Amino acid sequence: MRLKLARILFTLVLTLTICSSSQAWGGLTALRLSYEGLIRSEFEYDLGQTTVLIALYGSTKSPLLFFNMHDDENTAVEAAMDILPESGGSLLSLEHSGERLIQFSLNGIVYRFDPNRIFTGTGARLTLERYGPFSIEAFEVVRAFAQHLVEHYGLMERPVIVTVHNNTEGTYSAESYLPGAEYAGDAREVYLHPAADPDDFFFVTDSRLFELLKEKGFNVVLQDNQRVTDDGSLSVLAGKAGIPYVNVETQHEHLQEQKRMLRALYEVLPSVESPSE
Repeated sequence: MRLKLARILFTLVLTLTICSSSQAWGGLTALRLSYEGLIRSEFEYDLGQTTVLIALYGSTKSPLLFFNMHDDENTAVEAAMDILPESGGSLLSLEHSGERLIQFSLNGIVYRFDPNRIFTGTGARLTLERYGPFSIEAFEVVRAFAQHLVEHYGLMERPVIVTVHNNTEGTYSAESYLPGAEYAGDAREVYLHPAADPDDFFFVTDSRLFELLKEKGFNVVLQDNQRVTDDGSLSVLAGKAGIPYVNVETQHEHLQEQKRMLRALYEVLPSVESPSE
């Protein structure tokens, strides 16, 4: 099992202090570790007979939370970790196999799903069916996991939901939302800066964020919250609820650009205090 880059970085460069504590309840075990300058809280969540590690870096009280869902998107994790000490906030990261999909066993059957496709019932069903067998029992396990993430970490109670993702060149970019492209029907508006790589872009659900980030010279896609396909992604859930959502998306290994985008996001967030749509 390949460990996520963030865990390796912390093991190598941060000093573990004496203070630590742990507790368990139900299928969830928590381990809280104090590091020099930053706290990492580990939660072991049982998906059937498989354990997924939920890691929280930084202050649990911070209203700004970066959420990394895919365990193979290490540039996004590194960018967020570099920004946290200088700007504040926290990072929530799912750590399991070093792969995009989460695999778990239930009653002797192996199931697989995309963790960013489970935040609606429709999405959870579709992602299980796409990547393997489907059963009501597995569906209920996956939906409970999504509910835990949303409720335990207060995702829908935050002023803005922020996710950090990475993509592979030629597979997914801001151009995927242009007229005639694969996801054109999900976008209300698309802005491509002529000097920017289309693989590096913001995906937002709030028109004010779209305009503010566009003015700063970044590629930005505005989700059509009324017509967007229900694929179970967190942006769909946020859009339907009228909560501002931002995905900070770059190509793998575009670390400096992702950090620049995160810094720009910090600058514009004070202008977005409540949902506008």
